[in-house]
Amino acid sequence: MNRRFALCWVTSSQAKNDDLEAWIMVNNIERGWEFPGGWIENGESPEEAALRELFEEVGFLGVATHIEKDFFEGGDLVKIEVKEAPEPIGWESQDERITEVGWCLEIPEMKKWDEAEIERVRNHDWSDSESFRLSS
Repeated sequence: MNRRFALCWVTSSQAKNDDLEAWIMVNNIERGWEFPGGWIENGESPEEAALRELFEEVGFLGVATHIEKDFFEGGDLVKIEVKEAPEPIGWESQDERITEVGWCLEIPEMKKWDEAEIERVRNHDWSDSESFRLSS
């Protein structure tokens, strides 16, 4: 069985519409700056895995609002909103593989990721993605 992973596109519900959209990235010891995320464990849905990884790596609880299945080869992209407002100062992670966590307005210097991959996520149109929001 092929293992699948889930990555998090994390934004703040506190951001105003006219604000630049900030998102969260983590600095992995081996891979450098990347989106929070990891392997989906047995019995977990991709959104459950993404929320678990967000808490483990970033220390935030959030709400999964959308998913784009197979956005990456072997993985899904989950959009998550957190209540924390973006701050200009990074913080430490409880995960020993993560050296820093931070809000981004620009793409940081990358080791393993290509800037085009980050831009693809930043510019993704979530309107056609599966939504977890309840219709009113």
